[in-house]
Parts: sequence; structure tokens; C-alpha cells
Amino acid sequence: MVLTAPSRFQHFFFGFLAFYAMALWTSGQSFAHDIEGMKHGVVKITAHVNGQSKVGTGLVIREESDAIFIATASHVIEGDPRPLVQFFSQPTRPVPSVIVGMEGGDPRGLALLVVREDLPETIRVLSLNSRINVESGEAVDVIGFPRHAGAPWAVTHGEMVGRKGRDLVFSGAIDEGNSGGPLLKDHQVIGIVTESSPPFAYAAPAVLAQYDLESWSIQFGVRLRAEPATISLVYLQDLIRQKGFHHPFDGSDEGLPGGWMGTFRHSYESQIVQDFPVVVDRATGLMWQRGGSDESIAFGPEEPGAIDYVQQLNQQKTGGFSDWRLPTVEELGSLLEPIGKNDGLFIDPLFDAVQWECGTADRLIKEAKHAGPYEVGPWEVFVDFNSGRIHHRRLGEGNSKGAFIRAVRTMTPEES
Repeated sequence: MVLTAPSRFQHFFFGFLAFYAMALWTSGQSFAHDIEGMKHGVVKITAHVNGQSKVGTGLVIREESDAIFIATASHVIEGDPRPLVQFFSQPTRPVPSVIVGMEGGDPRGLALLVVREDLPETIRVLSLNSRINVESGEAVDVIGFPRHAGAPWAVTHGEMVGRKGRDLVFSGAIDEGNSGGPLLKDHQVIGIVTESSPPFAYAAPAVLAQYDLESWSIQFGVRLRAEPATISLVYLQDLIRQKGFHHPFDGSDEGLPGGWMGTFRHSYESQIVQDFPVVVDRATGLMWQRGGSDESIAFGPEEPGAIDYVQQLNQQKTGGFSDWRLPTVEELGSLLEPIGKNDGLFIDPLFDAVQWECGTADRLIKEAKHAGPYEVGPWEVFVDFNSGRIHHRRLGEGNSKGAFIRAVRTMTPEES
């Protein structure tokens, strides 16, 4: 055998194979990581009826400071006024729930539960996405508690079959334990499983599920942290994934997602309140300035500009309110959109495009093992709508380049 130097084509071919293999591995790792994160939005439900226990699944559709709302299939809980719920982060601690609404007597109906005690620290809201088209033959996934799997929070793969009346029909190893769980396509919730009748299963499409659940006066969304905090890069990583935020910019150098298409959904309304333009978000219960500061304002302990700006809004009772404040990175980061649809900015067109980068009330500290002696921090935290990213800059006199301010306030229950 005569060994020769590899040709240019061979270099290219094997290089391409290596790149393709790495891409597949990275994609698989990303998929597995996100599925693991989504399990924090899926619960096990146990109902007791006539001395018998039955197990089903539910998905978290809204989080508030003192309550978590869960959608499921009505037949999972019918007959039990206080079904038990087990969260992914505390699987051995069942907590009672209360039924908010139920389509009783309908074998493919839906129900809504609320849990108000012993809430878990880690939770993920799974948004219903009614804008995704599904075709026969496409791959889908279900997270739930099928008896045949013998494992909790099992991920089951299936395939779309089609539509039958109001239902989505799909195949796969699905049984009654999956009822009430999310039907997923590309990590998006496209329906809620309502019935298993092997070899097929049925799900209520997201658009119909949302219509039913809203009839029980539930607004979809999540309450975001309003109190300023000192955060870490790990916190930002978990925040983006667990809250389903979008992060179009490649932040992999800092361990943040890149080109990340989240699931977060807003419910915006543009309003004029006492001659002041605002954007109301029913999904988060927040009211935002439509615009913000006219110019970049310096941040930092030696720079009172940002605080002065918000104080002036409150002293003037702008819009009739005196509780305006700087947003946290949770609140401001939620405004990122997956594409630049506002004059190129990654923010909804209802907002003014002048404020392309805005500051937050939070500070960031890096772990010493990931930073040099002068890189621990604290750092200022910003959201750049021009590039679509959450980022940070060193905090300190003379180091702040400044940013625009878009003030926010938390609406009262009467307003939201």
C-alpha cells in the first residue's frame, strides 16, 4: 500500500465531516439541555376518586408571587376537588391544588388548577404557541408520566398524524399518564394531550386551549423579579432558558445562549395615560415607558443620573403614577425579540426605537475562578436591543459609558 498526502478535497471532506459531527453533537446537547429545563414546567398530578388513584400530567402556564397556575385534561382530575401536584424540583413533596375551572363531562376537555402553598423555588412557565404550523409526519414530543416508561418526567417521541375535528392526532408510546401534558414541536407547546387511544393520541391545539383557559379569567405569563439584585453569569444562563427568553446574539463566550429562540410571549397594549405614552403587558403585569430618556445617561455609584431621571418621573406623577423605577434584568431582558423587527432592533415595534440600549437596576459579580483579580466586578448590566443581547460593563467612576433608560412600574391587580 502506498500512502500519499491527502488531497485538498480530502482535507475539505474530512473537515466537513468533523464540522457536521460537532454541529450534530452541539444541537443534541442543546436539545437535551432545553428538554431538561422544560421539565420544570411539567407537573405530576394525582387524583383520588371513589377510593381509586389516577395519575396524569399538567403544565405550568402562569407564575405569580404567591400562586402557580397549571393546565391539564379535565378527566385527570374530575371527581377530586383537591388534586395533588408534584413539581420537578421537589418530586417527593405532593402539594394540594384547587380547581379554578373545568370542562366537566367532556372526555377531551381541559381544566385549570392553582397551587398557593409550598411553591418551588425553580419553576418554568410553558407558553402555548398557536402560531406554529404542524404537518403530518413531523416529529413531536410529550413530557409526562406514562406507565410503560417506569420513570417520572419521561420524554416520549411521536409523529404527527393529522387533525380530526378540533383535535391534533399523533402517534407514539402514549398512555393515560400523559394526559394533560404538553405536546411539543421544536421545544414549543403546540397542544395539551387530552386522550390516549392506542395507536393514536389526541391533543387540544394551543389556540383552542388558550381560548378555553382564558375563559376562566387566566392571563398567560409570569411575574418577573422587580427587586434589584446582585447576580451571576450562571443566573443569567438559567434565567434565559428557564423563563424562555429570546437571546439572538451569540453569547457563548460568556456561557450565554446564542441565536436562542425562546418561548416567552407578551400581551402588549399601547395606551396613552394622562397624555403619556406607555406599553402595557398583560402577560407580566408591567407598564413600560413607550420611549424613555432622550439621551444616554451614566450609571454607577458616582453617577446619580439614572436615579434622578426616575425620581423626576415620580415627582411629576408621570401618567398619574409615582412608582416608576429602573427595571431588573429579568424585566428588561424579557423585551428581547427573536428578530430585529423594530427598525432593526430586537424589540416590539410598539416601543420607540431611540432607546437602543437600556440599563438595569441589577449588578453582576463574576466567580473568582472565572475571572482575573480585576474582573470579579461588580459590573453594570444592560440589554442591547441593537444586537439582541444581555451584557455587562465594569462598574466604577469613569468606566460607565452610559445607556438609555426605559422606566417600568408594576401594575396593581385592578389595572392588570
